[in-house]
Amino acid sequence: MTSHIRPCPIWETTPPVQDIPEVGHPYTLPRAGGRFWLMQSGAPLLQRLTDRQKANLSYWIYHHNLRYRLFDESPGSGEVPVVLDQDWVDAHRDRTPPASERILTYLRELIRCDDAGENPISDAALQDLQLAAGGCRDHNDMLELQRHAVEQGWTGSRDQHSSGTYPNRINLSARIYVEEQLGVVGRSRQGFVAMWLDESMDMVYEDGIAPALKSAGYKSLRIDRKEYLGNVTDEIVAEIRKSRFVVADFTASKKSGARGGVYYEAGFAYGLGIPVIHTCRKDRMKAVHFDTNHFNHLIWKTPEELRGKLKNRIEATVGRGPLNPSTERNGRTGGALNEDS
Repeated sequence: MTSHIRPCPIWETTPPVQDIPEVGHPYTLPRAGGRFWLMQSGAPLLQRLTDRQKANLSYWIYHHNLRYRLFDESPGSGEVPVVLDQDWVDAHRDRTPPASERILTYLRELIRCDDAGENPISDAALQDLQLAAGGCRDHNDMLELQRHAVEQGWTGSRDQHSSGTYPNRINLSARIYVEEQLGVVGRSRQGFVAMWLDESMDMVYEDGIAPALKSAGYKSLRIDRKEYLGNVTDEIVAEIRKSRFVVADFTASKKSGARGGVYYEAGFAYGLGIPVIHTCRKDRMKAVHFDTNHFNHLIWKTPEELRGKLKNRIEATVGRGPLNPSTERNGRTGGALNEDS
């Protein structure tokens, strides 16, 4: 079947009711907040909307998609996009979110982009999604949100772009603010890995730790495998904050002794109430500091043994993760073009 790009029914042209199937029509439009279904009963209400009403509808579509994690690489099973029927449109077109909610949702989108490694400066679709997340009528509204974010110290300097200015850095204070407002700690699909970052341990990570997290339904993050700017300590703190748990491997060389960084990262996670799974190679357990050697360490001899034991420990203590290890990852999410089916 030949597909074509359909105009946005909210911001551009609403299709005639007779062109919409009884079951509705699916759309994935960043400017409208992402995925949704347009129903016959909702289409007439989209005509002659003010820009404020359009922004309201886009905001609540985005809000729904973020809540149900429809921007994730592996959305939860059974979740469906919002349905734009008469009742939904009528209930949301005049429901203008307060400024405090708009800035919070806007920051959450910046964080989502940062976590996914997406760059809105060079991606028009991501810029459109930020407009929806902020409940913005236009780029002037977006600039107001950006100025406020900079003034509050939530983002760094801004890069100039043809369609406006965009924050080039979401920092730790923004994450703390969002977490405090939402009453949650970070995202739940990532496991942070603290370990000796030496070539001799690469096989342990590649054949043991990383596949264990993947098979348990999580993605792993080792700080030296991530591209970033700025201070490494700030980056570590930010990544731990948005992780579901921390794997702390205390294996160290006989010459260097205890790995101070691993103790710091594990202690920081404990302070936040984030679960820490202690692991160590059997022949180096005696080197584990006496302040922590009473914890239940997962002892291993080979990466393969570690992989099996760690997967079981994660699932038993933290629970099964949201990612399906058999899912093929094709490209990024959250910035798709129109769909036709």
